Amino acid sequence: MAKTLTKDLTQGSPTRLIVVFAMTMLISGLTNYVYNLTDSLMVGHFVDATALGAVSAASPILMILNNLSTTIVAGFSITAGRIFGSGDHRSLRKMMANATYLTVIIVGAITAISLVLCGPMIDWTNTPEELKDGAKIYMAIIILAKPFGAPSWLLSGVFRAMGDTKTPVTIGVVNGLGNVFFNFLFLVVFPMGIAGAALGTLCSALTGSLIYLIIYKRKMQMLHFGGEDARASWRMMKRLLGIALPLGLESAVTSFGSLILQVAINGHGYEAVTGIAMGSKIMTFFWLFFSTFESSLLCFCSQNIGAGRIDRVRHGVRNTFFIFLIMGAAFFLLALSGLDRTVYRLFFNEADLLLESTGVIVESAHVYYFTQLLFFPFISMLFTWRAGLKAFGSTVPTLLCGVMELIARLTVSFFFASRIEFLYFAGPMAWVFSGIFVAILYPIVVKREMRGKIFPKEEDQAKPAMAKR
Repeated sequence: MAKTLTKDLTQGSPTRLIVVFAMTMLISGLTNYVYNLTDSLMVGHFVDATALGAVSAASPILMILNNLSTTIVAGFSITAGRIFGSGDHRSLRKMMANATYLTVIIVGAITAISLVLCGPMIDWTNTPEELKDGAKIYMAIIILAKPFGAPSWLLSGVFRAMGDTKTPVTIGVVNGLGNVFFNFLFLVVFPMGIAGAALGTLCSALTGSLIYLIIYKRKMQMLHFGGEDARASWRMMKRLLGIALPLGLESAVTSFGSLILQVAINGHGYEAVTGIAMGSKIMTFFWLFFSTFESSLLCFCSQNIGAGRIDRVRHGVRNTFFIFLIMGAAFFLLALSGLDRTVYRLFFNEADLLLESTGVIVESAHVYYFTQLLFFPFISMLFTWRAGLKAFGSTVPTLLCGVMELIARLTVSFFFASRIEFLYFAGPMAWVFSGIFVAILYPIVVKREMRGKIFPKEEDQAKPAMAKR
């Protein structure tokens, strides 16, 4: 039953809970990372380097659309975690019903608008001519995959907010295996070129969502809604959107800055586009660890805020910051070794490895990767205190944080567009400014919360906590 799947994060050592919770989620993340990296390797080997560049050219636009939709839907989990921590099961069912309605509306609207603007967006980003056609095909199919993945975005976030990491991990592993299978099917067995890679993602998204829905139906009776609980509630929708919508906008604004940067990079030609894309692929491994611990901290904080345990929140946030610093230092030492160059060469087939341009691409990827990791202390600041602000519902500061990142990337992209080596510093400058901003703001928010000035006590938060699960 549901009790065997959920976990109370308001009891026990904060650091241990955050680490164990994160490590469990990391299994799924690492599995998906390996499979996604395999996808890129398959595109490079079984199609060609141009197809790999086309996928890279479409990625910044897809990142904006993906972050906007997934962050809003996943943002509903913050409200779910706080309600779960307060012990009000009826409000939990109401939340699930209204989150479902909002997911259908939001994802449907974003998908429809994105399909219409797909082609013009590729043209606007100054994509090299040899990459345009492939990028448009890939982008259109990936956009069509969004409605198929929406159930998994919603349910995985809610499950984690309730302390269940085993289900998302298990489905993540199965989903990753399915992704590799479908890509092999559409790239090797039935060679469909770049469209095959996108179709593999669509089929994988559908598979994951179906598994989530089956588990939701059979195991999560606590979330089942019907009758009065299934009625649309403007009050509940407002509460859900009050946190999730600004988070989605913040993520989209940040991603838009990356898109502007990509436009500047595209002006430096095929080698620059592909090199930075490959460096970003390896950098994703770094982001995986940080984003997993940020999600773990967010779930921990949400439950404890719902239970009124602000002391545990402060403890968890402080210790997670030191964990981030240790991980960042380890990744930086790895970058110093230069081992990433060997990984980059795996993306090319034997014919491409003989080309002079391949050496330029590999070196460009390495320099980009190394430059990003120089600034890991500021990344640690950003991820730690941003998670705390999100959990407290301080959505305006997190949105401002995204705006600051956008301004930093715009500034570098505008004034240094002609120098590719300067463009490597666009991301780091964004992390410096936003990291310092959230580090200053977070203590202020905590003090206000301790005085009871941020969140009015709603009916669902005033009810006595449920019996220990």
